[in-house]
Amino acid sequence: MTTKRSTRSGSIESNYIPTGLSMRSETKGTLLVREPTTVSNIFLTVLLFACRKYLFFSTHKRLFVYLILLVASVVGDFIKFPKIYFANSNTFLNQYLVKLGWFWTVLWTLSFLVTTSKVFCLNSRPSITVHATRIVVATFFWYFWTNAFNQLEDYYGKCSGGKGLVRSACKSAGYLWKSFDISGHVFILIYSTLVMISEARPIIGWDKIQDVLRNEENARKEGKSVATTFSNLKEEELQEMKTVYKQMTPYVQVLFIVITIFVAVWELMLITTMMYFHTMPEKLLAGIVAMSTWFVTYRVWYCSSFLPPLPGDGFFKYQALQKSEIGI
Repeated sequence: MTTKRSTRSGSIESNYIPTGLSMRSETKGTLLVREPTTVSNIFLTVLLFACRKYLFFSTHKRLFVYLILLVASVVGDFIKFPKIYFANSNTFLNQYLVKLGWFWTVLWTLSFLVTTSKVFCLNSRPSITVHATRIVVATFFWYFWTNAFNQLEDYYGKCSGGKGLVRSACKSAGYLWKSFDISGHVFILIYSTLVMISEARPIIGWDKIQDVLRNEENARKEGKSVATTFSNLKEEELQEMKTVYKQMTPYVQVLFIVITIFVAVWELMLITTMMYFHTMPEKLLAGIVAMSTWFVTYRVWYCSSFLPPLPGDGFFKYQALQKSEIGI
C-alpha cells in the first residue's frame, strides 16, 4: 500500500455532537454554544449511525464475504433453488434499478461528491472538478469491462442452430447462443457497491466540523491561539466555511441515506444473481474483475501522488479523525 498524501490538519479538543445541530450566533463578544437537541435530531442521529455501521463494515471482510458467496454459488449449478420474487428478471428492481445500475450509481455518488467537496474544498470549483474525475475514471472502467465481456461472449460463442450465425441473428431465429457469459450483473453490482461506499467516506467525521468551527471562532473572540483544523484560515474564509457547511449538511445527510439504501439493494440483488443466474466461474470471474478494478483505483492509484485525490482530500482531512470507527 502506498503512503497517503499528507494533509494539513490540527488537533481537535471537542466532543461528539449529534448530526444536524446548528450553531447559535450571539452578540459580538459572546461565545458560541450548541443548541438543545430535539427529537427529530435524535432520530436522524440514530438513523445516520445505523447507516454508517452498515455501509462502513470492514471492506476487507466485505470482499471476503463476496468471494465466499461467489464460490459457494456453485451449488446453484447443480441444485435449482425455489423461485422467489427477486429471481424474476422482469421485476421492478431488475428492470429499473439493476439494468440502470450505473446511472443510479453515478447520480448519487456524484451528487454526494459535489456537496461534500464544497465544504472540504472551500467551494473551489477547480478542486471539486478534480475530485469528480474519480467518477469519470470509474465510468471508463465500467464501460470498458462491460463491453469486453460482451465481446468475449460474441467471439467465443456459437449458435445452437448452426454455424455462421452471429449472436443477434441466432437469437432472432429462436436458437440459443452458447458461450462463456461473464456476469455483467455481478460486475456492476459489486463495482457499484464498492465505489459508492468509497465515495461516501467523507461523511465520517462530518459532525466534528461543527465543533471545530465553534472552537476556532471562540478562540478568536477571546484572542487565544488554539491549534485547530481551521487555524490557518482567514476570517472571510472561516465565515465561508461556516456558511457552506450549514447549507450543505442537510443534503449530505439525505444523500448518504439514499446511498446506503442503494447499496443494500445492490447487495440484495447480488445474492439473487448468485443464486439463480450464470454459472459459478462466470460469476467468480466477474467478481474478481470488479474487486480488482476497485482496489487498483481506490487503494493504489488514488493513494499515490497522482491525480485524482482520495475522497475527502482538501485543505483539511476531517474523516481521519474517526478512523477507529470503520474498517480500513
